[in-house]
Amino acid sequence: MESIEISRRRFIGTLAAATTGVAVSGITPVFGNSRDTSDKLAILGGTPVRGNKKWQTWPQWDAEKFNPKMDEVMGNRVWSRSRKVAEFEKKWAEMHGSKHCLTTVNGTNALSAAWMQSNIGPGDEVVCSPYTFSASIFGILYKGAMPVFADIDPETFQIDPKQIRKKITPRTKGILPVHICGYPSDMPEIMKIAKEHNLFVVEDACQAHLAEIGGKRVGTFGNAGCFSFQASKNLPIGEGGGILTDDTEYFDRLYSYHNFGYASGSVSGQISSISALILANKIRMAEYQAVIGLCQLEKLEEQHKIRNENGAYLNEKLAAYPGITPVKLHKGATAASYYIYSMVYNQDKLDGLPRQRFIEALSAEGVPVGTGYPNDPLYGQPMMREVFKSDVYQKFYTADELDFEKYQQKNHCPSLIKTYGSALWIWNGGLMLGTKSDMDDIINAVDKIHNNITKLK
Repeated sequence: MESIEISRRRFIGTLAAATTGVAVSGITPVFGNSRDTSDKLAILGGTPVRGNKKWQTWPQWDAEKFNPKMDEVMGNRVWSRSRKVAEFEKKWAEMHGSKHCLTTVNGTNALSAAWMQSNIGPGDEVVCSPYTFSASIFGILYKGAMPVFADIDPETFQIDPKQIRKKITPRTKGILPVHICGYPSDMPEIMKIAKEHNLFVVEDACQAHLAEIGGKRVGTFGNAGCFSFQASKNLPIGEGGGILTDDTEYFDRLYSYHNFGYASGSVSGQISSISALILANKIRMAEYQAVIGLCQLEKLEEQHKIRNENGAYLNEKLAAYPGITPVKLHKGATAASYYIYSMVYNQDKLDGLPRQRFIEALSAEGVPVGTGYPNDPLYGQPMMREVFKSDVYQKFYTADELDFEKYQQKNHCPSLIKTYGSALWIWNGGLMLGTKSDMDDIINAVDKIHNNITKLK
């Protein structure tokens, strides 16, 4: 099989189309075609662009190098939190330029703990990004506070600071930005708003390992930054989470909270296990989790560099194709994690081809693509209705505030709903660690669909 790297001829064709604003009707070869992408589409019986090639497996594990380290910790029988956990926390904090890191059993507990040790409570409001998974807001609900959703920028998928401002009231006590898919939210502007209104900020950076704004890594802008180390994430442990903060007193309370409420640092003056001082939990990371994390840390920055090189390459090349616009980094963002490579689909620019048909065609060529989160906004999920029925919410909120239909209307986010219907997520763990030839396969698969689009109708 001949090479399917992008030919100079085809690149010039795509560049010309992008820079001259060529209108595409039927998508007959506007782009310089190549033998590789003029073939019959795989969904119609042709040969897939990827053929039998596999994407990089994920998570990755160098057994020869890492198994002895795991054998050591398993053999010494110190499996609960100890020196390895402390070592991982120190390295994760240093990697981000943060004073403190506290690890937890998973990212969900990291987010919950961060809010549990904030000063929000019943009657308070927290402005949240709506484009996220339900776990992002659990801690807010545990505290009896009210999530208020501000719409996103559909070009970046991130909470829109202008929309945050519209949701600020005298009851607002916090902001929850979510760096969804690994693209940074506009933290400088969000922190400006937080400072103006004295708001507590928890960054959900669970998908955004090492993403940066102006060289400063996300998770270090707010009062707390929370990460997930679940098996699919860019630093995979299997399960695990972490919280970054520069506030030592807050960190001491977090440490106490994750360890039965026992004394820690400024919470009674020293680490102790005599009695519980605060209502707490037990969400400590285990030693063998930390060893896996330490092993994964060895390659993380190198992998981050590759992901960003590949992300920039895809952004440049795919931008030339009408109907699939790469998600933008907001001004000031200097790196994404590219946990998920995301695009915005516009079927009007693809001869009316439905998004699902495009997904089926691209998947058939060997590119793992989907729609992302389903059309199920957090403010409309049954979970919220059940929370509103709880004793705490019944006691502290009015019947009008707990009217579920009114709550949904008040929190309706039009750009979020639009994004549910237009998002494309390309994800397969190690996909963004592939070679340039792997990235060319993605581009060529898109090119192949463009050149044969009328046959998909």
